[in-house]
This record gives sequence, structure tokens and C-alpha cells, in this order.
Amino acid sequence: MENSLRRKLVWLGSIITLVVVAGLLSTQTTSQASPERKAPIDQTLRTAIEQSLSANPDQVVSTANQAASLEPKSRLAHWLAAQSVLTLSGDVPKIRKKDQDLLAEAGARLYSPPAGHLPAALLHLQDHPLLGRYSLLVDLSVSRIYIFRANAQTGLPELVDQFYTTLGLSGADKKKEGDRRTPIGVYRLVKEIQNPRADGFLGKLAITLDYPNPEDKREGRTGSGIWIHGVPDDVHVRPPKASDGCLAISNDDMIRIKQYVDYGKSYIVISKKIQWLAADQWRTQNRRVTQAVAGLRPQQGGTLRPAGSREASPTLLAVFDPGPERSVVTLTGQPQSVTRHFIERQQLAPERLAQGQPSQ
Repeated sequence: MENSLRRKLVWLGSIITLVVVAGLLSTQTTSQASPERKAPIDQTLRTAIEQSLSANPDQVVSTANQAASLEPKSRLAHWLAAQSVLTLSGDVPKIRKKDQDLLAEAGARLYSPPAGHLPAALLHLQDHPLLGRYSLLVDLSVSRIYIFRANAQTGLPELVDQFYTTLGLSGADKKKEGDRRTPIGVYRLVKEIQNPRADGFLGKLAITLDYPNPEDKREGRTGSGIWIHGVPDDVHVRPPKASDGCLAISNDDMIRIKQYVDYGKSYIVISKKIQWLAADQWRTQNRRVTQAVAGLRPQQGGTLRPAGSREASPTLLAVFDPGPERSVVTLTGQPQSVTRHFIERQQLAPERLAQGQPSQ
């Protein structure tokens, strides 16, 4: 009994270290979200991490070994199993400096959006042939790409899948070429590149973004070649912050995510941190913003003007809000085309609708 208690205390101490180093559990909600699709390895790894937090090294060994059998290249799976075996032997788990990336990955994998909540970044989304079938939403604070589609029956965005992702080594909010940061904003997914780098470092497939977008160019943000891409063949995933600014996901996930992209029609919203709203709060925000947008009409050059002209209004297809440091973005459709508008958020206040024009 004493040995069992000692092992659990040792294991609990190591997991407290994990939580402190990862720095995510204290700032992110970890409540169970509505059912969503995940690759088997992702769910199994999450289960092993949750068992670790419950100080159950016996269970962790079994679950982590299962994860390792699903994905032999997963360093996190092997590390969790090894730490558990050390604990069961009565030894103190070894948390080394080079393990910090694994702790950060474990912390990121624990996050789930709160159940029944919707992202404030997707304030309006129509199921329309001019748009891709799915929209991608990135929360850089938890290293996650979410896949949403418009639910025609409820009028709400519906979460259908999610992916762990690596972001830039220096974090978020790209400003200039070479700063190793991931951009914030709304981008169109343009095309697919096979074997994007000869040495295989970016995997076998990449999906290109149209960074810099018009707002980036207007604000003087520079750089290019921002992609979603894979990883070297001998790697499962990279640490949460490790890329030159791209979004790097596992090679298996690249195959999965590709099915959600309609090139030239799908968009990705990249945010520093997503705010999740209860359904009634989301509906209130949706009504406020869409009503404000309805007070603006397209004019020559693609900008918006106050409503009142006789021309037919284009269809409002989507409203994206990447965060307070960027404009709100609307997608409007004419019979054969989609226009992306960048609206300064103060323009969406009802009392400001007649003051000035939003940017294309």
C-alpha cells in the first residue's frame, strides 16, 4: 500500500510539473465539447494525458502503448509510457529540458471548446455553391485547426473535425518576411502543391494561403509562402511552436484535411485566440453584426456604402471576425463571383454606419 501511494504521489508531482510547464490548463477551458471527429491517435493520446492527470500510471502505460501502436512515430506516446513505467518502478519521472516541447504538446491536446458553444470568429456562414463546403478556423492559442460547415436547418456553424497544428516559432501576428510568425486574418485557400520541398521536410503535400491579403498589404505586412503543410516522414507532429510561420500538421492529417478544401472557394480564419459563445449569445451577436452589415451596400471598386441605392444587394455569404487586431471580413456573392470586404469594426456600430467607408 505504501509503495502504491508513493508511486501515485511521484506521478502526481511529475504531472503537476507538466501542467505548470505547458501553461495551458490554467488559462483554457477543458470541458468536454459536443461530439466531434478526431483521428484515433489524437483521441487515444488525449485519453492517456487525462489518465496522467488522474495519477493512474497503470492505465497510462496501456493507453500510451496503444497510441504508440497506432502511430509509432509519436514521441509523446512513447514518452508518456516511459514516464509511467518509471513511476511504477518507484523511480522519479525524468522531466528534461528537451521534454518541454512534449509537455507543451500534451497541454495543447487537452483543450476542448466548451460544450454547446459556438465561435465568435464565425458570425455568419451560408451553405452556398459560391463557397467551399467547409470553413477552416484556427485557434493559435491552443494549436488547433477546426473544420466547420453551415447547418442549413439550424443556421448555425457546425463543428465536424479538428486537427492539432504547429504554428510559427515566434508565435502569432506576422509582420514581415522572415519573422517566423503565423499571420492573423482571413485567407483564401488557393491551390495544392505536391512535394513542396525536395528534402521532404514539409511532407508530401501543401495547401497555399493567399497571404498577404489586401488588408495585410495595406498595413505593410510582408512575406509570402504561408501554407498548411506536412512534416518529415520520420516525424508524427512537430512541437506547438516550431515552423517558419506556416501551419504544420501530421502527414496523415494532411490527407484528411484535404477533403474539406475546395480550392479557390474555401477560406481559413486564423485567430490568436477564439472566443466561444453560448448559443443564445452567438445568435445575438450574429443578428447585431449581420444587421449592421446590411446597412452597407457594395459600390464601384468593391467597397461598401450605406444602403439606399436601387441596385440589388449581393448575397451575404459569410461574416468572419479573426479578432480585435483585424477588420471584420464579409464575403458577398454575385451570380458568378465572391467579393471579400474588410470592414473596420467601429463601422459596424449602428451609430457609425454612415461615417466613412470600409476597405476592400
